[in-house]
Amino acid sequence: MFGSADLKLCGTALLLVLGSLANIFNLVVMLVQQWRSGCVKTVAVIICFISLGNVLLQISTFVLVASVWAVVLCWPDLPFFFCVVLFVWFSSSSVSFWSVAWLSVFYCMRVLSFSSVIFRVLKENISTILNVFLGLTLLTSCVMFTPFFYLKSQNKTLVPKNMTERASCVIRKPLLPAWVDVNVYVVIFICYLALMPLMIMLPTSLRLVVYLCKHTLSMQNQQSGSHAAESYLLVCRLTVALVWVYLTTLLTISLYYFHAIFASGLSADMLFLGLSFYCTASAILLTCSNKNLREKLRVLICSGTNTNTLARSAEDKDGVTATV
Repeated sequence: MFGSADLKLCGTALLLVLGSLANIFNLVVMLVQQWRSGCVKTVAVIICFISLGNVLLQISTFVLVASVWAVVLCWPDLPFFFCVVLFVWFSSSSVSFWSVAWLSVFYCMRVLSFSSVIFRVLKENISTILNVFLGLTLLTSCVMFTPFFYLKSQNKTLVPKNMTERASCVIRKPLLPAWVDVNVYVVIFICYLALMPLMIMLPTSLRLVVYLCKHTLSMQNQQSGSHAAESYLLVCRLTVALVWVYLTTLLTISLYYFHAIFASGLSADMLFLGLSFYCTASAILLTCSNKNLREKLRVLICSGTNTNTLARSAEDKDGVTATV
């Protein structure tokens, strides 16, 4: 029989595999599209940022799961590769979260109409502005989590209350370097990684949802533009779903860290499972929402189906010939 820990590990591994395949598919298709078109399309760039961030996030999550399983935190000295993995883990999650926020801003600015001159100018130049912001997001994400390269093992040790045969070791809590004010850094860390993307994502997505619902109802009442109405609804559903996926992930991360501060701490499997769910769900939503990704996926599935059909037909013919 499988225990709860085995089920969590299997669920995390399954989400890691599915999410990695979906994100790699989105990344490759978008890169090929950019290369063939010869121009920079903002939606494709944002999807590339989200997909690449998710792939790195899932790879680093897998390495962290393996490190926890190998009780790396019990080693006398914290290995440098563990610090690098933590840096990639936080940086990639930051890039992915911020890219989802910028995608919500892009849809909002493209679909809505504004009377203000400032917003009209922003709408006309939103592609260039977001391309610059994406570059700044990548740069600031790398700078923000640089202190993780200098993590050191704590001299004092933490002994778990319920020690099993595998966990019969002394856990050494990693510490940030002395030149970092932990309290200030944690506040900046939380605001940058979670609160600021959320403050951007919620207003734009809610405003977009209200506008799209009104617009879709008016188009349905007029009984015209049904294809456009379906496209608007698809963007609306994508935005709402991405916001809910991000909120679920944010809730999981917050629950994990608050429980670690005020209680004995939850298992890290919960955090890994939440991030794996985010990567997989966001990749599937992006695939379903983007027309080019949907078409490529349909071609891939149809080609696989046709190959299986031809193989079966060949086997049937061989069977008939052998029978005769």
